[in-house]
Amino acid sequence: MRGDAAVDLSDLIGLDADQARRRLEIAGQRVGAIVETASPRPVVLEGSLRVVRARRGSDGQVDLVVTRERYLPPVNRE
Repeated sequence: MRGDAAVDLSDLIGLDADQARRRLEIAGQRVGAIVETASPRPVVLEGSLRVVRARRGSDGQVDLVVTRERYLPPVNRE
């Protein structure tokens, strides 16, 4: 039964970006923008993209903010 129930956006937090997109598409919901965010400090990010924020717009589309799974701590160069 495609499109019958809206996805609870809080259920998307922490999911891999592709998993979140598939969950929305299976429910018949449109995916809007997927925006990658990064730390304001210079760090090396690695891993898959994970959803950190999901928002349903007035047009019904769901926008996702994603970031890499983990960061590599800075190396002390003393």
